[in-house]
Amino acid sequence: MNSILSMQSHVVHGYVGNRTIQPILTSLKANLDIINLIQFSNHTGYNNHTGEITSSEEIDKLLDANLKCDFNYNGYILGYLSNNNNLKCILKYLKKEYQKSFRDYIVILDPVMGDDNVIYVEQNIIMEYQSLLSNDNIFTNNLVLTPNIFELQLLTNYEEIITKNLKMEDIYEMSNKVFEHKNNLKLLIVTNLNDLVLFNNDKYIYIMCLLRDKKLLFKVPKFEYYFTGVGDLFSGILMYSMLNNKLMNDFSNMDKLIQSINYTLNLIHCVLKLTIDNRKNLNNLRLDDTNRVSINMKDCELKILKSIQYLKDIDPNNMVDYFDRYLS
Repeated sequence: MNSILSMQSHVVHGYVGNRTIQPILTSLKANLDIINLIQFSNHTGYNNHTGEITSSEEIDKLLDANLKCDFNYNGYILGYLSNNNNLKCILKYLKKEYQKSFRDYIVILDPVMGDDNVIYVEQNIIMEYQSLLSNDNIFTNNLVLTPNIFELQLLTNYEEIITKNLKMEDIYEMSNKVFEHKNNLKLLIVTNLNDLVLFNNDKYIYIMCLLRDKKLLFKVPKFEYYFTGVGDLFSGILMYSMLNNKLMNDFSNMDKLIQSINYTLNLIHCVLKLTIDNRKNLNNLRLDDTNRVSINMKDCELKILKSIQYLKDIDPNNMVDYFDRYLS
């Protein structure tokens, strides 16, 4: 059985970070361990929240114990990080793990920094991610990056460009810049593409999957509502699916890769559809609501537990095909 260590945020109420993926992956029989990098009462979209950030010293103790016990995880998920010291601490551990055994494992890194041209982390986090991608510091042979389009701009110093004005050539240039410095980067998945400008169709959300020599495009129907925790869910299910499809060191297998991303998108679509169907006040929850603070955030929470019974019935060999085409 594949084992996964997820290092993300945690909330007492609601579903973001580890709280989002733990029920899903457990129901799918994944062997999941978690480290909560943040412990909040609820996510920051609510009017009020409180909690604590796990110190880098505490994280270092936990990871050092893991290293000594030889837990040998097949996959590591890195989500929201509140400061650059925690990121440095985790990367130091992964480098030790890699140098200790040189074994294979997948690292999915979601460089959470912002969205829709809004930055919600400190500048030192952005600089640490930029530093990570500007050198060939090896901590895995199988690195997967999952930034949204705005985060890709931040990673490559394209932040001066307004996202809605981006052209396809800009995305290719940014991705080439990332691949140029990271020999261990196997896959770059860019989410939240500006579909209306790039693809002239505002009814879909587009996801671009880039390898060094191939570019794949996926599209899923857009839900005009506000969600939280979707990126965390994407990383978790993607890791589970990639390990199940044995993509380790074999990302060139396009059939397996497309199936892994398709499976991830099918499960997420199921969760979002069920979440919408169970909301009480849909008219107050649209994406264009300019006063999100007044939104009833309880109705925005993903219906994770209600989704589990449906997710287990999704057949990887018989599901909706969200793969659109190869890009030149």
